[in-house]
Amino acid sequence: MASERRAQIPAWTPPWPTRVGEDFLRISAAHLRGDDRWECPAQIAAKARPGTRPDRDPNLRITYPPTASFPLGLVRDAALRALAQGIDPQTALSSVISESKSAVPDAMREVASTALTSYFAMLDQLRASGDLPAQTVVREFFAVDEAVGEEPRVEWSGWGLLHVAQDSTVREFHILTWDDAGRRERSDAYVAVYARVAAEAVARTDGQPWHVSWQPALGQPRAGTTVRVREIGLLDSTQALLHDSPLDDALEAFTEAVSGNLHVLGGAAYNPGSRCASCSLRWECPGIARLPGVLGVAGPSTWTRAVSPHDLVASRVCTWQTHLSRDLGLPRVRRESTSAMTRGVAIHAWLEAAHGRLMGCAADDLPVATDGVGDVAEGLGWSREQYAAWRPYLLQHLHECPLARTDVIAAYPEHTLTAWDTDIDIVASTRTDLVVEFPEGVVVRETKTVAEAAVGGTAADVFERYPQVAMSLCLVADGLDPVSGAVRPARPARIELELLSAEECEVRTFDAGDSSTVLAARAVLADAIDRILYTEPTPHPGSWCTWCPVSTWCVARQTAVITPDEGPSDPAGPSRVALLSYAEAVIVVDDDIPF
Repeated sequence: MASERRAQIPAWTPPWPTRVGEDFLRISAAHLRGDDRWECPAQIAAKARPGTRPDRDPNLRITYPPTASFPLGLVRDAALRALAQGIDPQTALSSVISESKSAVPDAMREVASTALTSYFAMLDQLRASGDLPAQTVVREFFAVDEAVGEEPRVEWSGWGLLHVAQDSTVREFHILTWDDAGRRERSDAYVAVYARVAAEAVARTDGQPWHVSWQPALGQPRAGTTVRVREIGLLDSTQALLHDSPLDDALEAFTEAVSGNLHVLGGAAYNPGSRCASCSLRWECPGIARLPGVLGVAGPSTWTRAVSPHDLVASRVCTWQTHLSRDLGLPRVRRESTSAMTRGVAIHAWLEAAHGRLMGCAADDLPVATDGVGDVAEGLGWSREQYAAWRPYLLQHLHECPLARTDVIAAYPEHTLTAWDTDIDIVASTRTDLVVEFPEGVVVRETKTVAEAAVGGTAADVFERYPQVAMSLCLVADGLDPVSGAVRPARPARIELELLSAEECEVRTFDAGDSSTVLAARAVLADAIDRILYTEPTPHPGSWCTWCPVSTWCVARQTAVITPDEGPSDPAGPSRVALLSYAEAVIVVDDDIPF
């Protein structure tokens, strides 16, 4: 590759002891997504250097989940095998499953089989329309900057399927997703890596270990002319062309396109969250807080897993849902939103944008609808009708906006709190609506829109209905600093639950220093997590199946006869509070490629 196209990669100093093998970088398109909210620079920097591995205690015994958890990977591997070897796709899938190191349950196989069938149907459509050459070669391809002086070898890769026309002129990279192709925000850097790999298309030798540099295969494609990058939605048959250019243009634009996102490869920051549970570096990483016993569970650990407030809500209704979505990683379908859900998401977006200004919400932000929608709502694209419907809730917030105080030190909207309970090997993570620093301490605020602001009941009742409040309280009470995410000596802190209705606002406050309140919160968490860890996942069909995001893959749901409005007939079934909590939960579907 021409030297003028070489991207400048920042150096990285590992924050843990390492064993250094071959000195090279392997940069995936996913490393350069540029999503600051979710990506962890330390993890990305380490992953991009496969030859540098942690110098780990040989006595450490890591327990892995008994089942596979990435069904999209099965689809990709089966499609690659079928296309490369010219065999039946379902035969290829059976072969891939038979070689899996982890068990592949029937539900996961069904998902993979459905998606695989859809992909080959879409290939036929693309070829019939002339959008994809009739005959293509599919192999493992990459691009490379060879080592020059002190600059190491850099390999560039993209996850998906690269089709190279038999005459090698057209190269089309398929990015595989479950659905909604073209609707996710893709950075220029992300797409540019795919385009460059398609442009160079260096076929690599099969069967090489991950921690050594890839060697080119003996046979290589001839020179090409056209590069395309297409996103494919496997379950809804959507597709979107993200890039289409002459090959030379893709190479020429590469360095400038990726330059703004390369800083992440220098590490230098941590972003702990639920994905820490699947990170192979968490034992050495100083970025995740370790809080043994924080979740109050006394039983043995099973394997490392992540738990969110939504998991706790869902498991109280149906442990099978948690198993399908969390343990198996099956794709979640966006359920039809109720007006209450739409309102909740919209108001949260307004508050996030307003609090992001680091100033209090004021009456000027909420003009009468006939006079306009205000700057915040206009920035979110609200119509006047939407604004008029949601404005009454926001007006109630003005009475309790924590940023209205004059002594605010700092504020952090949509802030994640994460800790690893090493006693039971669970990473607990919750995304709070707002964290505010005051001279006297820290406030963690959760906001909910409700029909009636007065929830009533004991603290335990509130914790059962809103487990995110219980989780935040326990994490902070046990020493997690809600601002830095580190374990530090406790300082005064309180967790607030703001309940907004169209007529009033109520704020329930829970002191992190009140041992009896913390004990009540921990009991609620422990009960829910016990159910996840030590209860055999069992389908529990009922009216709530209509809300379940993975019911498509549930055999019990497919065979059960359910009356839409029926309540739980089993006395041991979900409580009214559990169902209320489940109905109010907003599911954030993030089924993007996780690496």
